[in-house]
Amino acid sequence: MLRNTTFNLPDDLVARTKSYAAAHGTTMTAIVREHLEAVTMDGADTTADDPLLAFSRGRMARNEAIRRLGMRDYAELLVALGDADLPMPLPPPHDIENQAVTFARLWRQS
Repeated sequence: MLRNTTFNLPDDLVARTKSYAAAHGTTMTAIVREHLEAVTMDGADTTADDPLLAFSRGRMARNEAIRRLGMRDYAELLVALGDADLPMPLPPPHDIENQAVTFARLWRQS
């Protein structure tokens, strides 16, 4: 289950975080989630040892998984997911909403 949570953060921190996320092929949500999971772990996390599993569960950004696995590109990462019979991570809810809005706008234009 996912829950939307509101944080009160300084504007400059949000701007820097969004810029960092865009440059690293991830989202602010993924950065916060990864950090919160890291600082609240109460034991060994199997996803920490397995970047492919962490990516599949939405706990690691695509570019970070590619780097940690020593792969050349996203296509190789997708093949590795298929070979391991792991699902693609779901996009964050805001990405799904943005895609729906874009689709609706394009549908009305046609």
